[in-house]
Amino acid sequence: MSVLRLILVLIGLTMIVPEIATARRVLVTGSSQGHGLAFINDYAERGWTVIATTRTPATADRLNALADKFPNVAVEELDVTDFAEVDALAQKYANTPIDVLNLNGAINTFRVGRNIHGETDYALMEQVLRTNITGQLYVAEAFLEHVAASEQKTIAVMSAVGGSITNLRSSMAPSYRASKAGLNMLMRTYGEAVKGRGVIVAVIAPGTIDTENYMAIEDPATLSERDQRMVAANAYAPRHAIGKMIDLIDGLTLDDIGTFHKWDGTTLPW
Repeated sequence: MSVLRLILVLIGLTMIVPEIATARRVLVTGSSQGHGLAFINDYAERGWTVIATTRTPATADRLNALADKFPNVAVEELDVTDFAEVDALAQKYANTPIDVLNLNGAINTFRVGRNIHGETDYALMEQVLRTNITGQLYVAEAFLEHVAASEQKTIAVMSAVGGSITNLRSSMAPSYRASKAGLNMLMRTYGEAVKGRGVIVAVIAPGTIDTENYMAIEDPATLSERDQRMVAANAYAPRHAIGKMIDLIDGLTLDDIGTFHKWDGTTLPW
């Protein structure tokens, strides 16, 4: 209880002045589906003030439904590759501390587009690299002052297990893997650049989380071929991985900027 609140209680004025909000604030990119949507739900349930961004708010039905359910969720339009749009959103929230900047939005070519060596879609590759690397840094730099002004001072960057060069075992999705490996290096250097401000930049690999509860579906044949393979291989991370990552992010310190984290708290090789 705040000191002001305690004084008000003692003098019987609690009905006149409401409780002062002390909720932490998070901004999550790529919030309309998948991991981003799950982050929004779990942060909102924990009482955080949530800024949920998506490229197309008008068609983000599930995200808008969460915003209707939780008054602490605000939906904002943001394409991380549209730098003018990023600047405009940063200006809109000028002087607003953001405890956690969750850079989740990305293009995953394991899911979209043809992306194997010998059949490279170079236009798609350029889009993947601009979205997954360049756009992430631009958002991080645009919102640096917001993060530095907060108590938690954390930029949590969603990378991928596929971005580990050491653990490479397949030639699939080279553009996506390259984008995540490049993101790792870019954010590792950015962490060094801003640690003097007390800002923590941490890279986390969430894995492919079963946000839709596919593992519990009675008839896997109703799923896409890819999801059927994932279920059969037990390749999904559990739904509670989102909450585990929120806990992980909450416990980060400046000593963690040199670590490639997995969602369960274990360490991945770069």
